[in-house]
Amino acid sequence: MKLQTAYRLLRLARLTLLVFVVVGAGCRKSGQSKAQVKALTAVAPGTAECAACSMVVREQPAPRAQLVHRDGTRQFFCSIGDLAQYLRAPSKHGPVEAVFVEALDSAADPKKTTRTLHPWIAAKDASYVVGVDRPGIMGKPVLVYRREADAKRVADAHGAKLLVYDKLSRALLGDAAGHHH
Repeated sequence: MKLQTAYRLLRLARLTLLVFVVVGAGCRKSGQSKAQVKALTAVAPGTAECAACSMVVREQPAPRAQLVHRDGTRQFFCSIGDLAQYLRAPSKHGPVEAVFVEALDSAADPKKTTRTLHPWIAAKDASYVVGVDRPGIMGKPVLVYRREADAKRVADAHGAKLLVYDKLSRALLGDAAGHHH
């Protein structure tokens, strides 16, 4: 009986060791520590200043943006246009690892501005609308939506243009003058 119990414990120990090896290899394979994964999530801007124009980010109307460089440096932007401007130049902080934007409420009036914080989403997953006239915005206003259907509805209703992230910089910075604060 004791031998059977010892054999079962040995099998359980081997199985447990195998699980740890597989899980550990998975973590090493991704190459990211828990701190690195946490760094690649959006955070509230607090009192941060815009990396492009030095205005206090939270005091500007949504949508705003933020990014994380490979070295862990986080930059905030008071507008999507300032984000696009910043991304045009190389950074001493290295390549960009993640970009986040605030997604506007699909039911809100796109012509009205608000300084309320909105949910942050990955910039590549957002749909963008350019061409809606909004008061109090410097540069070209860019609206950001979580769902493409919401962005299309707003663009169609206001004679505006629907864009994906990869086409945004070109649309905003086609004539680089006048788009920065």
